[in-house]
Amino acid sequence: MFGALELILIEPIRAALLVVLEWAFELTRSQGVAIMVLSLVFNLLLLPAYHWAEKVQGREREAQARMAPKLQEFSFAFAGQERYMMQRALYRQHRYHPIFAMRGLVPLALQIPLFIAAFGLLNRHAPLSGVPFLGIPDLGAPDGLLFGINLLPIVMTLLNLIALWLYSQGQGVSEKVQGHVIAVLFLVLLYRSPAGLVLYWTTNNLFSVFKSLFYSSRRSHDFYRASKCA
Repeated sequence: MFGALELILIEPIRAALLVVLEWAFELTRSQGVAIMVLSLVFNLLLLPAYHWAEKVQGREREAQARMAPKLQEFSFAFAGQERYMMQRALYRQHRYHPIFAMRGLVPLALQIPLFIAAFGLLNRHAPLSGVPFLGIPDLGAPDGLLFGINLLPIVMTLLNLIALWLYSQGQGVSEKVQGHVIAVLFLVLLYRSPAGLVLYWTTNNLFSVFKSLFYSSRRSHDFYRASKCA
């Protein structure tokens, strides 16, 4: 089953990544720049999905904010089946279902096959072996820049945490915890990976910082506008 899934889903993505990587190298004549271009190209292609997910999450946040006082009131006034029925009635009134929140996970769901495909391509990409880039001695091996400590995965994680901090303003504790867990998981998974692969995800996270800056400022503007209209 997993072999068929890889053949149907992962292999076409890996082939597309390779085409873009080779095109970017022909254009720039630099393997490091080609990896960064590859990351940016696929981030730009995924922007519509991220934008849709942000709009969905915005509607979820608004609906939850409207229902929060009543839900808190129900938690004090009712228990068991009665509380459940009152909550369901409130959800129907606001045309809301808790399952709708899952739609905001679309970008993460899209990144999973991309991560697998990028890992499969860049983890053993022969042209990267022995190639230096911006002080990195070998894109085909862990960087070991800080007295043998791999510095690039740490930079990647810091950028991930900055993007998370920017994006998660006003979100609940559980969402923030999930983001931190994913950041640490990526650090563990990629710490000993070739620098070329980590450079790909570092560029991804740098793009995420700018994307989070845009969406957080947009949310602040919408909140200010809504408060003026209230």
